[in-house]
Amino acid sequence: MIHHLLRAAILTGFALFIVYLFKTGEMTLYIAPRMEPYVKLSAIGLYAAAIYQVYAALQRRMGKHEADCNCEHDHEPSPSIAKNTLIYGLFILPLALGFLAPTGTLGSALAAKKGVSLSGSPSFERKPEVSPAPISEEKTLDALFPADEYTIDHAQYGKILYSLPTIEVPEKQFIETLTTLDLYREAFVGKEVVLSGFVYREDEMGKERFAVSRFAMNCCSADALPYGLMIEWPNANEYGSDEWVSVKGTLKTTSYMDNEIITLEATKIERIEAPESPYVYPDLEFAY
Repeated sequence: MIHHLLRAAILTGFALFIVYLFKTGEMTLYIAPRMEPYVKLSAIGLYAAAIYQVYAALQRRMGKHEADCNCEHDHEPSPSIAKNTLIYGLFILPLALGFLAPTGTLGSALAAKKGVSLSGSPSFERKPEVSPAPISEEKTLDALFPADEYTIDHAQYGKILYSLPTIEVPEKQFIETLTTLDLYREAFVGKEVVLSGFVYREDEMGKERFAVSRFAMNCCSADALPYGLMIEWPNANEYGSDEWVSVKGTLKTTSYMDNEIITLEATKIERIEAPESPYVYPDLEFAY
């Protein structure tokens, strides 16, 4: 009977932890919004399983036992206290840490391990180089933004961005915007761009460069990857890692680690507060 009650308590604990994360708004630090309905359903399942364990405990209390399944195996819990403590501890310890440990966000430490993508999504190949000369009768938008069946949406989006006096990288389409800027970098050279994120730096960047990044979460925090832009600023070393900043600058191309990348030559940098949800997510409805 005691084992059934322990299982019920553990199952209820995990269900309450899910409810706690939703009530405090911290669930967004662990999973993408599109996964939230499934997690809520899992909490209901945990409650149902806990209720069954209580029912099983009451059945044993009344002297009723489960029918023999004829599988020739003993389903009774181990009589070893040490073994039971170890098994239940594997569930109780992470549950306790979930409630007691402070919730943190991903930052430079993890970005250093995973590596920051400074060119948007790596799923696309860049288009052939074109001259960034102004549009004329000889050079149309279609020439500036060539496309195939895989990049047609980025090309159409690029035409919209090209017409803007200042390109503000939006949170909803953070990855898609950086990918478009990189795919058609020649067309965007000289354009004014604004983006925000946390400061990330590597030794190879020197004293006048750092990256402004955001972690992109597809499903949960385990698959989060950092995306960003290289920033050039004379006093870049004044900004510490993991500080949140908003940067305005002119887009250009530079070389970093023997690779040509798009870079923002900053004209203005402001320190900002970290947003409530520091992550960005792929726009699954991205289409133009």
